[in-house]
Amino acid sequence: MSCTRYLLDWKHLSNQYVLMFRSTSNRVQSRLLRVFLLQLILISIVTVIGVVTASLIVERLLVNKALRGEAEYFWNKRAEEADFQLPQTMNLESFLSTDPSIPVPASFQKLDPGQHRVDNNQARQIVYVSERNGERLYLLFAGGTVSNLAFYFGVLPLILVLLTMYGFAFLTYLLSKEAVSPITRLASVIERFDFNKREANELNLASLEQSSNSETEILTTALNHFVQRSNDSIERERNFTRFASHELRTPLAVIQGSVSSLELLDLEGAPARAVQRIKRTSRQMGDLLNTLLLLAREESEADSENSEPLNVNDLADTLVAQLSTVYSDKRNQISIQHDEQLFVRAPESVISIVLGNVLGNAFSYTRNGEIEVTVDSTKIIIADTGVGMDKSSLDQVFEPFFRANNDSGPQQHQGLGLAIVRQSCRNYGWEISLDSEKGVGTQVTITFPGAI
Repeated sequence: MSCTRYLLDWKHLSNQYVLMFRSTSNRVQSRLLRVFLLQLILISIVTVIGVVTASLIVERLLVNKALRGEAEYFWNKRAEEADFQLPQTMNLESFLSTDPSIPVPASFQKLDPGQHRVDNNQARQIVYVSERNGERLYLLFAGGTVSNLAFYFGVLPLILVLLTMYGFAFLTYLLSKEAVSPITRLASVIERFDFNKREANELNLASLEQSSNSETEILTTALNHFVQRSNDSIERERNFTRFASHELRTPLAVIQGSVSSLELLDLEGAPARAVQRIKRTSRQMGDLLNTLLLLAREESEADSENSEPLNVNDLADTLVAQLSTVYSDKRNQISIQHDEQLFVRAPESVISIVLGNVLGNAFSYTRNGEIEVTVDSTKIIIADTGVGMDKSSLDQVFEPFFRANNDSGPQQHQGLGLAIVRQSCRNYGWEISLDSEKGVGTQVTITFPGAI
């Protein structure tokens, strides 16, 4: 069974390696890109927060402190000189509530003491209101100056810092991408290699073996060793299957010829039953050899595409007739119902092995019962009233050499039959399901999604 397992699982294992390296490459590259974008987003958020904070600091701290100082200076000077002039500069305009020569704008008169932002001549400006001895001082600071201060002392430095951080982040991204590029190249080589059409020993990783990336070199060397050992093992198992199957055909042919000669004799009792057992066992051995040879070819997809449509109804009739003769001592009632014609593109030997094994189990484990076969346009159902199986046995019935004990019937020894059936169905994309109840019977449904 190790031979069959190696031959059947190699293609699946190769595909798994392709998917693994492809997903690894995609994960590494996408992760680096996500980290880089995340850095840019975080830097941008921090920058925006910094700009807003700088503007608030300039306006609420620096400007407020300056205006408060101007107001305090004016009140102190006015206390010394009653006619002290209001401060009037390029950036600062002043109004006094008791000075009629410079009237206070109407929009300022309702402002409470403190700093305010107001619209004046379609511009946002800062007004600081100070009150002392029944007089109010209004200091109007040019809004454009505040913006300039915020830009030169807040925004501009932060933009420079932002550009510098963007540059370092991009440099980090490039260095990180270069660091993982050997793994990416390895994944690319694996992805482009078609394991379905080429032998694994054709995989050339020589260009990556001398990589400066030690992790990649280790991975490449390990992969090369794995491919070589797998090829050697598969070749040994394939040769064993090929040679053993070929050498066994001759003695099987001799046994089957001898059985045919013995059937011509008028045998009764134990000798007759022994001849039937030999005939049944030799037929099963022949089917097994054909199956092993077929599976060793690993050409299920090509066989499926190139095969002519096979009438499963006719094949089912033939198999049921053969098995009815072989298991005539079981005294079962056999019925086959053709609801519709079922045509499948696959080698007749494959479908014969699949149906033969399932039907063989139904005949083998049913005595004085009923076996019903139903065929429609997409599936075939084989139901029997045999010994059946409990749930624990049902979960393991497709395992090689599964053996189940039944209190109400013979011991069920599946050998490789159902394991080969399941693997054949997997190879051709068919679906098989099994329902069984101990002491009641078993029903097997084989669905052919690609049926014509």
